[in-house]
Amino acid sequence: MKTITKFTSAAFAVVVLAIGGATANAALGDLFVSIDPTAENGAGSILRYAPDGTQSVFASGLSQPRAMAFDHFGNLFVTTTTFDEATKMYQASVLKITSDGIQSIFATFDGNLFGQGVVFDRTGNLFVAVVDETNFPTGPSTIYKFPPNGGQSVFASFPGNCISDLVFDTFGNLVAADSWFQYIYKFAPDGTKSVFADPSAFEFNEGPEGLAFDRFGNLFASTLHSTSTGTDRILKFTPNGVGTPFATDLDLPRGLKFDRSGNLFVAERGLFAPPGDVLKFTPDGNGTVFAPDLEDPLFLVFQVVPTPRARPTPPPRPTPRPH
Repeated sequence: MKTITKFTSAAFAVVVLAIGGATANAALGDLFVSIDPTAENGAGSILRYAPDGTQSVFASGLSQPRAMAFDHFGNLFVTTTTFDEATKMYQASVLKITSDGIQSIFATFDGNLFGQGVVFDRTGNLFVAVVDETNFPTGPSTIYKFPPNGGQSVFASFPGNCISDLVFDTFGNLVAADSWFQYIYKFAPDGTKSVFADPSAFEFNEGPEGLAFDRFGNLFASTLHSTSTGTDRILKFTPNGVGTPFATDLDLPRGLKFDRSGNLFVAERGLFAPPGDVLKFTPDGNGTVFAPDLEDPLFLVFQVVPTPRARPTPPPRPTPRPH
């Protein structure tokens, strides 16, 4: 059992900026947190935290924001979902936010769909998971792929699964969490699907929610008990799929992300004992509160150094003929 110390840095400061438009510039090493306090259209936001804990609003006016990912150029992509009261239908989208906070729609999805996971691979392909809300939580889920040069294709389909998060390992395999049927799937770069963890890795009524790999190739998964209070966990899986508890007694942890020093940051939603927090765990499992008193924090991402995509190697120059 891991004890979480309720500590907030003395340097912690809150900066509330005006709603709408560009709000705060991204900086390397900053932590971004998606917030969805009421699940109403336009009520969500993305908070930005400097390494010392200073908070600011990076984006606002979002509809049910979930997972986030940075591309090679420092643009932030986030899944959002609006709800139409008249038709009782959801509309999933991917929002693109530039480093200075300018928002635009990157993609929308047809159908009664809710946006969940989003992640880039090393070559700049964007992968997005959406869940069909018609028969939630056992409706079909789909993972879409968006190449850097444009276009959209189906990378994987799940007939009755609830895909909650996506992450890549160091070998280019895409890993997906199925929170309802208690599976963690792995996809090779060519799309070949295998099971990384099955229901035997989880307790009854417990499913994986958020995913993150550490620098050693271990997979960390936040879990949710559907019927219990304060009994959620974070499991640590070795590369061969053996899972053990890393942190326990949590209140609906969701998004996970590692910083460069190997510390694990956790969005703890706090639905049974609000408000929520962002927790920080050192590699040995000691936990503290990094950002307290948040209204339903969901997913996390760190700003990384923008790295342009690799350019193709030019062909060799012809050898000059002797005169």
